Amino acid sequence: MNAKRFNIIAVLAVLSLIRPVLGGPAQEMLREGNKLYAGGSFNEAINRYDESLVEAPEALEPKFNKANSYYRLDDLEKAKDLYREVAAESKDMKLVTKAKYNLGNCSFQQGLKQRDSNLQKAIDDLKTAISDWRGVLDIEPENEKAAKNIEVARLIIKDIIDQMNKQQQQQDPNQPQNQEQQQQQQEQQSQGQDPNQPEQQDPNQPQESEGQQQEQQEQPEEKAAAPDTTAQEILDKEQQEKKQRQKLQRAGYQKVEKDW
Repeated sequence: MNAKRFNIIAVLAVLSLIRPVLGGPAQEMLREGNKLYAGGSFNEAINRYDESLVEAPEALEPKFNKANSYYRLDDLEKAKDLYREVAAESKDMKLVTKAKYNLGNCSFQQGLKQRDSNLQKAIDDLKTAISDWRGVLDIEPENEKAAKNIEVARLIIKDIIDQMNKQQQQQDPNQPQNQEQQQQQQEQQSQGQDPNQPEQQDPNQPQESEGQQQEQQEQPEEKAAAPDTTAQEILDKEQQEKKQRQKLQRAGYQKVEKDW
């Protein structure tokens, strides 16, 4: 009798460690959310993911997909909060690495946005991104995208440090020329892991629950960058948008010529 009772308790203990599989209304809301996400309706997708989480609060797939939706909406702080929760709570290491990777992309985006207003904050955000991508490499040392992203972020940090030194020299031209020494000290603080790998990896898609095949849908073109894109692609997109803004500013307001 005692042996039988012990076996039952042992089975229950093992089952408690297994992440629950979504089913019923929670699964249906997750599927609807993923369809809306694929169609670019990110706010509506968030509503469906919230409904899925009401039915299954412990589920992590809706939370991860909700974070992706916030990323697409450029609400990076909300996205970061959710990615952190997924990375901390998930027992699925593949999902953990995806959350950490996308968390790094959020900080990288924030760093780029600070380059025109707060250079030190830009450096801090880029360092945070490097730290998150290092976390990916701790789990998946072969992750080429994370390794390449660290390299890109380090190069941007170096450019920002050069820019800061030039600004400082312009403000105080009589200051002793110890620029190289200061730059070396700052670069030591910003050192990341030396990646020597090319970039390319399958993108993270919205997560379905375990045991269910994900529907294959053709992705429409969208203005927002994917949450799992590479750092270089994010940088290129930011530079293109900046050039476009500058072009519009130079053009100013122009009268429309009437043809009657």
